[in-house]
Formats: sequence, structure tokens, C-alpha cells
Amino acid sequence: MSDAFTTTVVDAGGRYGLHPTWKPFSGALKYHMFEADLQEARRLQDKYAHRRDEVTIVGSALAATPGPLTVNIFANRAMSSAAVRNPISALFLEERRPEVDIIETLELEAITIDQYAQEHSLSVDFLKLDTEGTEYDILQGGLNQLRRHVLAVRSEVSFDNIFEGKPQFGTIHELMLAHGFFLLNLDYNGRGDYQNSFVNANGRYGILTACDAVWIRGFPAVFDGAPTPAAAIARVLKVAAFCLLNDASDVAMDILLKARRAANLDLAMAEGSRLHQFVDVGVQKLIYSLKWQPGQSLQYNYNIYREIFNKNAKTVNEFMESLLLNPD
Repeated sequence: MSDAFTTTVVDAGGRYGLHPTWKPFSGALKYHMFEADLQEARRLQDKYAHRRDEVTIVGSALAATPGPLTVNIFANRAMSSAAVRNPISALFLEERRPEVDIIETLELEAITIDQYAQEHSLSVDFLKLDTEGTEYDILQGGLNQLRRHVLAVRSEVSFDNIFEGKPQFGTIHELMLAHGFFLLNLDYNGRGDYQNSFVNANGRYGILTACDAVWIRGFPAVFDGAPTPAAAIARVLKVAAFCLLNDASDVAMDILLKARRAANLDLAMAEGSRLHQFVDVGVQKLIYSLKWQPGQSLQYNYNIYREIFNKNAKTVNEFMESLLLNPD
């Protein structure tokens, strides 16, 4: 199957490993994980030694431009950053205050996403950014990939002056809008930086200072930016997979239907690829889960599946007996 159906991810700030949203993905994968803390980079290389064909660990920092970069390592190494952290979060007071003590300073040679992509002949499909304040800088160093190839971005964003002189959510959002992306969601459940113990742990509380934001390229550009029908199908399936992995099943179904109805793409061209199988299985599991919700029409949902994939979904006994759909 063509390399077009291999999903390429650049992860800036890869500490501890693949982001949880990517762990369930079973399509063909090339995951490039950047980690500036060389101690952690070596640990990750050992952790993913059995997946060297899929996961590449790069012991380097990403930035807006190539060149020297100073990175401060904190006692809580996950907080390490090239930015200066302002002491405004109540989460790092009292018992946790020592977590943000600087214990080491690294002098590194940073590179950019565009530089790395050019050197390795990459077309980057997805970006995941979590570098404690320098996410906007890293995007600036990847504008060529953002304009031409990137389909979605997950980035940590700030809503307060957490990092001295660094852009907040609004600036990053304006950049993404200017490049044809829309905001899919904020990975925030109403539980912010708690100020004291007077909270209902099952409700909303605290101050929203930071969370992950997720953007997706506007759908017309997904189709228009592909040089061939096969490339367009690959892009559609990648976006659908990303949506299924990021709590946006309705958006996944929307682009799959647009691919069939508006773009007249035959997704069967990708059958046999791991990417197609992942989306196929994800949609069938989604439809099966909806059968328990009021107001759902099983027949309508099965008809939609047939329209998208040009085959029948497995139902009832067939679904439960399928080792692919119900492996455990």
C-alpha cells in the first residue's frame, strides 16, 4: 500500500511517550518525537526500541529558528522549558512549590519543524505541541508544513501570563485561523487550577489557565490540497481517524460523508491499508454503541455506513463474533 496511507506525526515535547490520543491508533505510523531533555530522550529510545520502524526519538529542541537555545530543567522535569515560568499557578504552591525549582540548565542547538521535514523528506500530517510555553515559536518554525501539509494540530495553550513574554491562546488561534484551520475543541472539563480545598470534585472549579486546544484544517482544503484521488482519500481517512481519536465522532462522519457526496471519492481504494481498517473499525464500533441511545435508527446508521464504505456493516451476532471488532 502507498506511503500516502502512512500517518506522519511530529510531537514536540515527547516526555513519557506517545500522547494518549495516539496510543489506540493502529494505522501505519511514523511518529517523530522531540525531547530536549537528553536524559528523557535516552529513556524513550529504550522504551520504544521495539518500535524503531514507527517511532523516532529526536534528542533536540524545536524552535522558531535554528540556533542556540537554553532549556531549564525543573525538579519536576515535565515542567522543563525554554520559557520563563511566572509563579501564578496555585498548583505549584506549598508542598508542590519545589517542583518548579531549576536544577539544571542545558545549552542546545535547536532546529525547526520545516528544517527537519526537509532534511528527512517528510510531509507532516499532524502536530502535537507541549513544550511549556514555546508552542507558538515552534509553529513559526513550521509554517511551510502548516501551509502545505498539516491536517490537524493539538497544542497546549495558555489563557494567562504563565510564561513571560510568550503568546497566549488568542495569538495561536489567530495564526491557525489565518492558515485555514478551525477550532475542534478545548481539552477542558471545567476543572481548572484549584485555589483551595473548597471544591466539589465532581463539578466545575478553579481558574482556567491552560489546557490543550485542537484545530483541524477546513474540509475544502483537505480535498483541494491533494494531487491525486488516492492522496485525497488518504487525507480524508487521516482526518477521520484523528477526529475519532479526539472525541469528535460527528466531525469524523461529516468528512467521510463529504468525501462520498461532495468529492465522489471511493474509499475502497484504500481498503487493505491499516489506516482504512482503523477508520472502518472505529465507525462500526461507533454505530454499534449508538444502538443503545434513544432516538437512533439502526437501519439509517447502517445505510450511512454502506454509503461511505460501499459494503455492509457487521450487525448483532456478526459484530460480537468478529475478532477485529470485538477482540477481547
